[in-house]
Amino acid sequence: MQPAVPLLTSPRVVIIDADRRIRQSLTDVLRLAGGVDVLGSAGDVPAALELVAKHRPEVVVVDPRLPDAPAGMALIRGIRRSWPSTRIVLTGWAGPENALPGRDLAFVAKSAPAEEFVAAVVDACCSV
Repeated sequence: MQPAVPLLTSPRVVIIDADRRIRQSLTDVLRLAGGVDVLGSAGDVPAALELVAKHRPEVVVVDPRLPDAPAGMALIRGIRRSWPSTRIVLTGWAGPENALPGRDLAFVAKSAPAEEFVAAVVDACCSV
């Protein structure tokens, strides 16, 4: 078994969720786990687009129901169009039933253990 290749830099992440408590919890989980650089978080589509444009993260963790499903899907399409190399990790209480398909999407339930969030971000950043 070959050892895992260490990342040369930490994945740079932005968190997008309408619930301030969820944003703070995910920020804390990712920062405490180490190896992930959380650049900021936003609770609505305009703030999310501004944050992504400013920081150009490798990964965006987003609840696609922000603040409702059409707005969340429009945000995801906007990120894909404007920053095609940005990977997207969807999060929610249920599966990504209305998610847009694509190689840049992953899903982690909000009820998942902290390790799953970290793994999803690192995997999204490092997948080709």
